[in-house]
Amino acid sequence: MTKHKAQHVIPKCYLKEWCDPNTPSGQTPFIWRISKDGTTKKNKSPEKSFTSTDRYTVKMPNGYRNLTVESTLSALETKFTRIRTRIRRREKLTAIDRVELCMFTAAMQGRTIAAGEHFRATQQKLHDVMISNEIQFNVASGNSAFFANMVREAPQYNVMMMLDIQTPLYFSMEMTILVTDDPVGFITSDVPCVWRNPQAHRMPPYYRSPGLAQADIEVSLPLTPQHMLLLSHKKNPLYADVPPEIVVEANRLTRHSCTEEFVSWKGEMDPRWFEKGVMPADAWENTAEGKEAALRQAEWDKVSGSVVIDDRGAE
Repeated sequence: MTKHKAQHVIPKCYLKEWCDPNTPSGQTPFIWRISKDGTTKKNKSPEKSFTSTDRYTVKMPNGYRNLTVESTLSALETKFTRIRTRIRRREKLTAIDRVELCMFTAAMQGRTIAAGEHFRATQQKLHDVMISNEIQFNVASGNSAFFANMVREAPQYNVMMMLDIQTPLYFSMEMTILVTDDPVGFITSDVPCVWRNPQAHRMPPYYRSPGLAQADIEVSLPLTPQHMLLLSHKKNPLYADVPPEIVVEANRLTRHSCTEEFVSWKGEMDPRWFEKGVMPADAWENTAEGKEAALRQAEWDKVSGSVVIDDRGAE
């Protein structure tokens, strides 16, 4: 039997923290997997949840299955489990602890199905451009073959690239562990690491994508139903007890960011997690600049909508 074919995109050691504490005696512990819209709910063991066949295996031409990426992720999970125990005790984290926690966070951001497929799509576009250039100029540059490999093994490349790029950036940020005794607690999902800039609404829409260099950026990762990692550029205590309304907002963001499913500790849901929110009064759209831009856009839409292009491309 081939080993390590079913590989977790969300680690089972991580998911076990969300096993329902009310699991009946004698029954295998399970987590509650809830659809993004909240309409369906099922219980599954962490071992059988969020897996993908050979997701991180590098397949060699001779058939050999290189498990370097999978082994790297497994080693990070072991270190994370140790650090999580220290976090429960509110212990001070060493520099090594912080590095390893940042590495685990980078892995959690890069290993998801959504992240891997997004990277695959970008590499596919580059591959198509290379093919077009080679045909147009009748040259065999080899670039198309390179990007073909990137497309084929996008999830593997993406994980290792995120570990290399994001880890030092995360480590340069301030680290805070949000702590709650809320009975529902923090939820997690199939995209557990969330980037958010709470001041993005003040920027024009073009600049609203979150980035780690932004002064107000926040990176969150639920660690247990009682703990959430928060990375930012603002100095805070290492451990911070938070009120229930902060937990609700964190869960709203986690649910909103998931692709298909989120995980609730006891299978409970809060209608506030599904709220879309409203545009704040200080949003860019409400400024003089924003209103002027909206008028210009409306005028352009009106003009461009009246232009007719014939079959030959002439107006």
